[in-house]
Amino acid sequence: MPSLILLLGGKGKRFGGKKQFLTFEGKFLFELLLKRIEDLFTEIVLVAPEEDLNWLKDRFPQFKFAKSGKERQFSVYNGLKEVTQEVVVVHDGARPLAGRKLFEEALNLGDCDGKIPVIPLRDTVKEVSPEGEVIRTIPREGLFAVQTPQGFKTEVLKECHGRALEENFLGTDDAVLLERCQKRVCTFGGKVTNLKITYPEDWEIAKCLLRSLEKY
Repeated sequence: MPSLILLLGGKGKRFGGKKQFLTFEGKFLFELLLKRIEDLFTEIVLVAPEEDLNWLKDRFPQFKFAKSGKERQFSVYNGLKEVTQEVVVVHDGARPLAGRKLFEEALNLGDCDGKIPVIPLRDTVKEVSPEGEVIRTIPREGLFAVQTPQGFKTEVLKECHGRALEENFLGTDDAVLLERCQKRVCTFGGKVTNLKITYPEDWEIAKCLLRSLEKY
């Protein structure tokens, strides 16, 4: 069975606090997430800020832990040090609404080195200057927004993280590290409901979805 790295780091500057520790009906959002998917994994690694590790370890002794880094990429790298299984899924704690089917699909690697959920862009995309002037309209055909959970062959992900560290490359997700190493990254359909809580208004939407979670 595979491993899960759940990222619970970050300062939440745009949100106004540590969004990874939001609660709903007395439970942390990541607890509700893990309740849906915990049985899919042999081991679960929670990656969190150093100041939160002690209380997390006391409350959740069944999990492994790692300290989050200054950047998301470093947090994943630290989490990988605790992983012992051949397949690993990386998920952002800021996406607590991810359904079980997304994790199952991310685990179904087949002959791919990595597998990521994507959704087609719905809106017109424009490149805009720092001054707010439109430079050009970018055709959205073939453009997709990327989500987590993302599944990987563990040794491949470790190799690509190591190379990125050596070459001082910083990526916005783990899949881009595989891309630059010319590994095979496949996609599957993500979910619009798998939203990322970034701003306070996202939390208001998330609460509505949580109340009807069984509907999607």
